[in-house]
This record gives sequence, C-alpha cells and structure tokens, in this order.
Amino acid sequence: MEKQLEWQDIQAIVFAGYGELRFSRYVFLQLGEDVARAKTWLRELSEEVTTMKALQMARARGDKRRQALHVAFTADGLRALGLDEKVVESFLPEFVEGMAAEHRARALGDTGGSAPRKWRFGEPGGIHLVLMLFTQGDEQHSERMDDFHARKRQRYEAHGLREVFVQDACLRAVCHEDGSMVGFKEAFGYRDGLAQPTIEGTHQKPGQSAPIKAGEFILGYENQYGQLPFSPTVPVEQDAQGLLPPLPGARSKDLGRNGTYLVLRKLSQDVEAFEGFLAEHAHDPEDPQGDAARKELLAAKMMGRWRSGAPLSLCPMKDDRELATDSTRTNDFLYADDPHGLRCPVNSHIRRSNPRDSLVPGDPKASLKVADRHQILRRGRPYRDPDGEQGMVFIALNANIRRQFEFIQQTWMNNPKFGGHYDSRDPLMGDNHDPEREGSRPEDYSVTIPAEPVRQRLTGLPRFVHTRGGGYFFLPGIQALRFLAS
Repeated sequence: MEKQLEWQDIQAIVFAGYGELRFSRYVFLQLGEDVARAKTWLRELSEEVTTMKALQMARARGDKRRQALHVAFTADGLRALGLDEKVVESFLPEFVEGMAAEHRARALGDTGGSAPRKWRFGEPGGIHLVLMLFTQGDEQHSERMDDFHARKRQRYEAHGLREVFVQDACLRAVCHEDGSMVGFKEAFGYRDGLAQPTIEGTHQKPGQSAPIKAGEFILGYENQYGQLPFSPTVPVEQDAQGLLPPLPGARSKDLGRNGTYLVLRKLSQDVEAFEGFLAEHAHDPEDPQGDAARKELLAAKMMGRWRSGAPLSLCPMKDDRELATDSTRTNDFLYADDPHGLRCPVNSHIRRSNPRDSLVPGDPKASLKVADRHQILRRGRPYRDPDGEQGMVFIALNANIRRQFEFIQQTWMNNPKFGGHYDSRDPLMGDNHDPEREGSRPEDYSVTIPAEPVRQRLTGLPRFVHTRGGGYFFLPGIQALRFLAS
C-alpha cells in the first residue's frame, strides 16, 4: 500500500513552483567557527521553513502567500554543523564528492569556459548552505524581498554566518494580447516549466503525464523500482532527542526521510550567439522576407517547441498560440509515431531531456518505463544580473542525483551518440563548441534537422549555455532540520 505523504515534514518547494511569488533570492552562506550559535539559528529557522502542510492550509483559507523560505545544505555544511563523518558518508557519493569534483565536472560538460575554476561560486568547501527566499515583486520592485532578506540577514549574521554569494532571479510573464498571463519564459524567449512530472499522491492536472512514484523525488517512499531510495542514516545513540524515525530492524535512524537532493546551477545563456546562429542559418538571399518565419521554425526545431510553448509534435510547421495556452494539450504528446523526428527532431532539447516513449524502438511501453526512472522536478528561474548577463538559476529535485540529474545531463543531453545520431549533442543545453576548451573545433559540432527528401545539417554549433556556479545540496525534512540543529 502506498505510504501517505507526510505533508507537515516536507519542504513545500518539492511540490510548489511559487508562480505567485515571482521574485526569488538565493543566499549562499558559510557557517562560522561557533557551531553552537549556528545551531541556535538553525533551530529558529526550522520553525520558519515553509512546509507543504502550511501551504495547503493557507490555500484552503484563501490566504495569499506573500513569502516562502527554504534551506538546503552541502556535504561540507553538514560537516561544519558537526555531523559525524560516518553519517556524512552515508549520503549519496556524488553529493559527498560535490558537483565541482574534477571527474564529475567532465561528465557534466563543465569544461573550458564552464570549468569550476571559473565559477562565481561553488568551489569545494566554499558553501555550507543555501537559503532560498521567495516574495512578490521583481527586479524593479524588490522592496518586499529586500525587507525579507534584511530580517533574515540580521539573524544569521548575529549567529556567525556570513554571505558567500547572493543571486536574484525572477519569473518573467508571458501574456495574451488582452494582457492576461499564461505562463513564464526564459532568456531565449521560450515559455518554460510546461513538462513537470506528477508526483503520485498529489493532484494530477489534465494533460499531465502518468504519476511518478513519490520515491523518485522524496526519500522514504517507494520509487519506480518498487524500492525505497537510498537514504542517509544516523546511529540511534546520536539521536538523543528521538527526532528521527527509526529504520525497521536496525539500530539506525533515517536522516533522509521526507528530504531530497537539490541540484543548483547558475547557467548563463548567450542570447546574442543564439539569435545570431538562428539568423545566419535561416537567411535565404533569394527570399529574405521569409527569414523571420524560417528563424522561428529553426528555433522550434532546436527546442522541440515553439517559443509560445506549443509542441512540434502537435503543430510541426506553424505555431499554434491557441494550443499553447491549453494546459490540457501542451504536454499531451508522445514520439513513437515520429521515429525519424520529422515533426519533432530526435536531437531537440525537450526530446533529448525526456525521450518519453521513443527510447526502445518498437516498444513504447518499455520506453516510458525507462524514461520514468530518469525524471526530475525543475524549480529553476531566469536571472538578469546588473552587468547584463542573463540565464537560468537551474534547480532540480531528485532522490538519486546520479540516476536522475547526472544521467539526463551526461547520457541524454551531452552524449553525441543518441537516438541513432553519432555526432551531435543537445543543440541548446549541450556541451557544444567552446573556444576556451582545448581541442574544440567548430566543424565537430552540429545540429541535424530531419526533413524529406533531404535533411538539413548545420555545423559550427556553439555552446549557448555556460555554467557559472553550482552545487549539490541536501534539502532536509523538518524533523531532520531539527535534528541537525540539536
């Protein structure tokens, strides 16, 4: 029997995208030498973290949420809190090693201009935790966020914590011609956040895919393999206050239950290079008036959706803005009946990041079964820095970093051998030509647009998205937070 989700113990960001709280601030902190003071602060903070139960109750009362707060820790942060090294080692090895580890950076494509040594934050030992703040407002109207952050800063600085890096991000609205909002877009102009998996035990909206077991995203619940995900443990004697749930048949307590792993990456998007690539390859000197339409079609073929959000699988040759605003249809499509990618290219971003029913030729059910074991929850938001740089604060939630986030990044998006192709990566997010990477040659990077009778192969594909920082974090349940503060 499926275990009931313990809403009161789960941080609400697992379920909530906070579309009503468009402004967010990510404050990366380091603990001071006085661990006791830091734990006092953490005890107070654990009572302020937004839980899904609190969010449900507020919505039931009709209260409009004005702010939310979440916290997550690196492995170094857990050590700094005094957690026993054997307990730290019971977490997933990729979390313990960290995103910036040399072999992991290579696997993720964090090389050349995206190498960890060039990041603005995320070097080993540099960050202990991230405080995630959400309020109403935007970059031009940040008074609520500034006030919210100032109150939190006063408390954490008084307890010896210091800021390492602060990053703002804000959801950008996509509106109808009548001014009504229909969604949000990212820096390249595409509508974002359309294809989120549904967690079993939550309300499934029309048009969403079949529910995914909660254990794919939350520790302590059954996953797609019919098993409980690997969870960090604490010896019984170290939980003197009895805050953590016991593990059956073992002298250990479950530190991971109702928590999850949070992947955070600051991804800079080179909008100028992207638009330049589209313009160059859409231009036809014999038909210059058709350049704009060809440019948008090429952009759609690279993404797998039109910038409006309408999927190519349902409208392959012309954007359908009415379809794009129909939430029951924007995610209701598969790929098995388009094996060669004539409608939605096999190498397009959304098809590579989630191949749906097209992984195993001739067996859509087996394909979906495999794809469902490599899903992530995305909670990212666009940013625009004062120096003009723009991009995405990418956030993924998953119970197994290697099988979910890293697999998608390495095996599906950056692998040149994917879906019958042998020489191309994800055209938008892939590790494409980077002049700062030794040995990188433009002619070795391409994107193929299937067509009949002749396909189109565009070479010299540059890297459009560069990593500027990041880390692997553990997002604890509330009881685990209280334990860490005890």
